[in-house]
Amino acid sequence: MQEPSLNEQLIPWVETISTLINSVLISLCFALMSSFWLNKITPLFLFIFGIPLLCLLFYSLLYKGRLIQKPHTITGKTWIYLIIFGLLISGGLYLRYPTSAHIHGGQDQGSYFNIAAWIAHHGTYERHDTLLSDAFRKKWPFAFNLIWNPYKNQGKPQKDIPGEYEGERFVGGFIVKSREEGRVVPQFYPLTALLLTTGHWMFGGRHTSDILPIFGILAVISTGLLAYRMFKSPFVAVLVFITLLFSGLQVFFSTFPVSEMISQYFLMTGIWFVLRAMEEESHALPLLAGLNFAVALFNHVSTLFYLIPIVIFIVLHRMASESRVEKRQILIFYYTFLAGLTVSLISARLYNGYYVYRNLIDKLKFLGNVNIDVVFILLFAAIAASAIFPLLYCTRPGKWLETRSDWMKCVLLSTSTLVILVVGLKLVLFNLHIISVRGSQYTFFSSINAHISPIGWLFLLLGTFLALLKGKARSTLLPLPVLLWFSVLFLFLAFLTEYQWYFARYYVKEFYPLSIIFMAYGIFQVSQYSLLKNIPGRALTAILALSLVLYSAYPNLYIFKKPFLNGAYEAMTDLDSKMKDHGIILLVPDRDRFAPPDSELRLSVPLVYSFDHDVIWLPLNRDLAQMTQIVTGYLTPYKRPLYLLYVGAKPLPRNLLPSGSKHITSQMHEFTEPERANGIPKALWQIKMGIHLYEL
Repeated sequence: MQEPSLNEQLIPWVETISTLINSVLISLCFALMSSFWLNKITPLFLFIFGIPLLCLLFYSLLYKGRLIQKPHTITGKTWIYLIIFGLLISGGLYLRYPTSAHIHGGQDQGSYFNIAAWIAHHGTYERHDTLLSDAFRKKWPFAFNLIWNPYKNQGKPQKDIPGEYEGERFVGGFIVKSREEGRVVPQFYPLTALLLTTGHWMFGGRHTSDILPIFGILAVISTGLLAYRMFKSPFVAVLVFITLLFSGLQVFFSTFPVSEMISQYFLMTGIWFVLRAMEEESHALPLLAGLNFAVALFNHVSTLFYLIPIVIFIVLHRMASESRVEKRQILIFYYTFLAGLTVSLISARLYNGYYVYRNLIDKLKFLGNVNIDVVFILLFAAIAASAIFPLLYCTRPGKWLETRSDWMKCVLLSTSTLVILVVGLKLVLFNLHIISVRGSQYTFFSSINAHISPIGWLFLLLGTFLALLKGKARSTLLPLPVLLWFSVLFLFLAFLTEYQWYFARYYVKEFYPLSIIFMAYGIFQVSQYSLLKNIPGRALTAILALSLVLYSAYPNLYIFKKPFLNGAYEAMTDLDSKMKDHGIILLVPDRDRFAPPDSELRLSVPLVYSFDHDVIWLPLNRDLAQMTQIVTGYLTPYKRPLYLLYVGAKPLPRNLLPSGSKHITSQMHEFTEPERANGIPKALWQIKMGIHLYEL
């Protein structure tokens, strides 16, 4: 009997282990969301919800669905390849640790980090702000200093925002649901913060982000498995795996506490399960695919845009497939996705609907000034229309469109050509300054060029067209529409980048890994030409593959073992140690070189969410001492410790301090600014912030 090949031995083992891990993570995520909806986010409730969910998944999907089957026994050289695989994974993890403790507020990463700390300490997503409630109910004269309306200078009066608005103590990233009740919730979708909370429980506050490299590595493995399912080529799968494992973009976002790597993992895994479902007769696979997309829908609002390519996929699949079983499997995936989308939007409307509303209004200008309820009605109407859409195939025109595989290839080829021409034309016109967009320094295209070389773009185009022409169109029915759709969103529509590196987060989820897959396939197809099958040809192929890996890995030189905000967590912990628990802090920012413009944001979020204080901003002027005395008069009945925190180069002069104030400490906080530190080719940017604490 012939010994099983390497692919038959190694790939099934990796697929089996990946499926098991994915089932555990899906159970964890739905357990976290259940705890979130019940407002009981604790390890105990996580255990109560998670174990039954995990048992249900293992029994119904893995055992009954027979997804877990014993692979071939590993023999011979396969052990060597397995050891190499383990060493590569270890190297990828080494690049991704240590993670950064993004304790400063003011940007998404700081908000996520501190929200996780709040949840870990209090077991709830919502925060009841007593000071905020009392200030507005009792009409304190400084109440306006507790709330900031970001639209007051943009021609949008407060009444235009339907009961909700962003801004809590001048802290972006939070929504005040009710000023009178003091109800404050984060504006973001909850799953990333909930997963970071598990990191806080497991690794401690300083290492909250240590859970993210795990998702980063798993996303790389899933993308490699997806590449293998698409093209059945070990060369393509290995090249994709190694490129993404050491990619500077992947490494960076695997240490950065935002939603992108978590979303990438579940999205790439979901697409991989869809392709498996098209090859294997199992109803468990499409259900798992839909569940992965459902999890991603609770992680970031952008996932709802997948409705378009998934509907396109349903149409293309009907044209390509003649199997009734396979069509039923794809419908299971489709309706699981729609169910997840529906529940995620209901959850969003209840908890952070304005976040969805604001993002859609800002991006979809044709919506105009419709109110929040109309926007959600339109979204639910789109889901309802998508749900009844497959019924069209019961009609005569729908039946006529089925099994038109030759048309399907023409549709994909013509659409790919059109998208490439339209996107390319706009980029050329923009770079030639024939068209311009106000406020844009460069495009997302120029940003991603830091991670995809000019030659890489050529191989991307080559791989895309050859996949359609060489009989691989069926395996690209979902990946290619996703790639083309997000090419339009991020290369054609998105011309508003400010920092190259930070805004790479918008295309790292799906566009970047799918691009690497098609680039690797383009290189593989070049290696198959008869002229390149000799030794010099193989050397050229190896050079091309190595160039892809090295160009993608090159940005690691900027970030290798250089965690952002290095020392900031220890500095904030030391500052908190100088104060008594549950204090009220009057924050006074200066505007000198030791008071960054966003220093209020950097300090307020951690003081409130990580250390459980309350913060009120006061402006720096010659009447500061009198203002402080007035404010403390309202705060004294709370019988809580009162402090004044001044940000600037030197301590405050005595004439600006109220009588009886006592200087506690002066500190100099030094750190790097995250979004600019790796703005290739910029060097690390050092920031210094002077902190002076007084007891009142």
